[in-house]
Amino acid sequence: MAIQGKTRWLLVVFFSVWGIGMAQTQESSAWAFKGYVKNLQQWFFTGDSGSLTSSGFFHNRLMLNWAPDSSWTFDLAARNRLFYGEGYRIQPGFSGLLDTDQGLIDLAFVPVDRPGLIGSVFVDRCWAQWQRGGWSLRAGRQRINWGMATTWNPNDWFNAWNFIDFDYEERPGSDALRVRYQGQGFNQMELAIRPARAARNAVGAFRYIGHVGSFDYQVLAGVYRNQLAIGTGWAGDLGQAGIKGEVSFFQPIDSSAGIAAVSASAELNLVFKGSWLVSAGVLINSNGYGTSVNLLQLYQANLSADNLMPGKVSALASVSYTVTPLMQASFSALYSPNGQLVALLPTYAWSVSANWDIDLTGQLFWLENVAGNIENAGNGIYLRTRWSF
Repeated sequence: MAIQGKTRWLLVVFFSVWGIGMAQTQESSAWAFKGYVKNLQQWFFTGDSGSLTSSGFFHNRLMLNWAPDSSWTFDLAARNRLFYGEGYRIQPGFSGLLDTDQGLIDLAFVPVDRPGLIGSVFVDRCWAQWQRGGWSLRAGRQRINWGMATTWNPNDWFNAWNFIDFDYEERPGSDALRVRYQGQGFNQMELAIRPARAARNAVGAFRYIGHVGSFDYQVLAGVYRNQLAIGTGWAGDLGQAGIKGEVSFFQPIDSSAGIAAVSASAELNLVFKGSWLVSAGVLINSNGYGTSVNLLQLYQANLSADNLMPGKVSALASVSYTVTPLMQASFSALYSPNGQLVALLPTYAWSVSANWDIDLTGQLFWLENVAGNIENAGNGIYLRTRWSF
């Protein structure tokens, strides 16, 4: 696909700013430029003979930050990816998904669109911030992270993310305006507004953060996609255990927004002997399917705070072990009774050096078939190599 006229200017702006950042000397502390290049090789297969397909992509991320004084900060970052292999050749509509931007401004395009070879550029951070004293004002495409739990975040009203997408460490952003006031101690107030092309999809909310005993807590209230919303979250320690949780209630403003919904999560974390970390979590999603689900629903890109998983109930248990200071192994198991979904998620990560990292990840899925039996629904093996600069 040719570069669209409305986004052609983006190439000029981004690489002009990138060039300015690269041109700065080490003496200019106002500028910071960093990024990484990584390759993710993927193999997908089922229990059927001859089902193996392979694909992969190169991912270059560029991040430029400019802080000319103590009050102003500007940030720009983009994901540049080149997808290749049979897995993308046989996946219809994939380039169209990459060429879709849910924000106010279209900052996504596909300069290369060929069978088995797709190039994608997406700007997921582009903001300016002013701050003085305890006040800060940020406008533009940014990450508004209101979640307190680790896996599922019903309080993440502005840019929910899918934990299955382990390769997107930075997580999605929103085109929004955010005002924050940092009070004494741990107290904080925040107002955020995310406009939308369609007014019914806009989000606007207020958050207050406080601290009681060994727990941080927050309360939220606002409008979420044509729904009135309230929520709360907490994180703290109870003895040797870390406890986190979030809950949000959504009440439709009119009948076109569906029915009232609740999304709630809770998790428990324990550390043993400094090397073992064990955690368990559960998600209640009233908007989920009460019957069977499929893997496409699990991998959906456009998750929302009121629908974080396809099933009504999901549970996750994880254990990780620090083999050496540079090596870590982890294993997670996901279960949902809706469709009898079972997922096993092992990972082994190795920090080769200060700038090089390698990890091997598996995602193995089982679902209930039409006969009521549990069968393997699909598997993925991922080998990722990353060089940071």
